[in-house]
Amino acid sequence: MKKFVSENWYKLMIGSSLLMASFGFMVHSVSPAMADDNNQKLNVNSNYKLVTTNVDGSINVKLSDEQLDKIIPKNEDGSINIRTAPGATMDINIESLRGTKLGRVINGNGVAVMAVHNE
Repeated sequence: MKKFVSENWYKLMIGSSLLMASFGFMVHSVSPAMADDNNQKLNVNSNYKLVTTNVDGSINVKLSDEQLDKIIPKNEDGSINIRTAPGATMDINIESLRGTKLGRVINGNGVAVMAVHNE
């Protein structure tokens, strides 16, 4: 071993120097990650805005009548169609049907029946 080291010491020195140089180059080539508080660098898209949320995590959205018409199209008479989930119940209050006033009558079986009110 002493003979090997004494004959090849310069090769060991050059090899270890190259190894350290390669580690130094690797460490220097990786750029460090730094936090920056400059809003211009954070805000790449000029349309980016923070949205405030409610306590439950939902957001409030205000839509114009024109935007609502695009989302929920109206029928010719101005009414809208609403779909509910299968098996869902909806509590509604109907005052008239095609212009005719309606009333509620409970029949002998205890079932509510819709009656037409004639004036």
